[in-house]
Amino acid sequence: MTCQELDSILYPFLDGEFQPEERLEVEAHLTGCAECAQRVNMELRMQQSLRRAARHAVESTRAPDALRARIQLGIRQEQRRDTQMGWLRASAAAVVVLMAGGAWMALRPEQRQRFVDDAARRHARQLPVEVAGGHEHVEAWFDGKLDHRVSVPRLPNVQLSGARISNVTDRPAAYISYERNADKQGAPARRIGLFVFDDAKREVEAPPLPSVQVGSSHGYNVAVWRDEEIVYELVSDLDESDIRRMVAEQAAAKSRPSRPVSPDVAARPVALQP
Repeated sequence: MTCQELDSILYPFLDGEFQPEERLEVEAHLTGCAECAQRVNMELRMQQSLRRAARHAVESTRAPDALRARIQLGIRQEQRRDTQMGWLRASAAAVVVLMAGGAWMALRPEQRQRFVDDAARRHARQLPVEVAGGHEHVEAWFDGKLDHRVSVPRLPNVQLSGARISNVTDRPAAYISYERNADKQGAPARRIGLFVFDDAKREVEAPPLPSVQVGSSHGYNVAVWRDEEIVYELVSDLDESDIRRMVAEQAAAKSRPSRPVSPDVAARPVALQP
């Protein structure tokens, strides 16, 4: 080892950071080099003097007993305060859980209204239908286009005018369009739209038939009901009483057992017609 090498590792050596085999190499050099040995001894005495001065400063500035007692009392009070805060935080968490549950219940009507509002907006656009025809034909057209079944209700005193694929908020939906012609009493023609979408998780508050909920949005009345996991939203500018009557008659007709009906002449094969 040279004097220059010792100079670069002097302070780690004095701090005791060397392994025993490394110290042997340094000590061998110090045995043969008086100048380096003198420098090492001088640095070592300097470190010892600094340590003694530091210990004396700490001991001379030792806190009075009264101050130490106040500090310990403050520490105990802080510990008690932390314990109390822990209980308060636990209580606050319980309150938050209860409030969240209450908020969820309170937001359920808002969730339904969000679907009502979106259905009314989409009905107002009067977009063209994609398919026309009878009920069975429209139901067959929806097969494979949506992940849920689409049953086309036979609403009383109205005509099925067509259907298309739509949405209600983020739900893919069938949109079925009906028309009610003007009558002799002067009632104008009415347009009726029916949205059908899946709600397997029952996130939309909707009663099963014969019950129905009727709200309003964008100048339309919107009736909402469900058939198991399927939700129906009927949108029209008909009066609420007319809508309730229409849905009730449709539900009653659906619940009646069907009777076999003899085919009319138009549906018979040509060879059997008179």
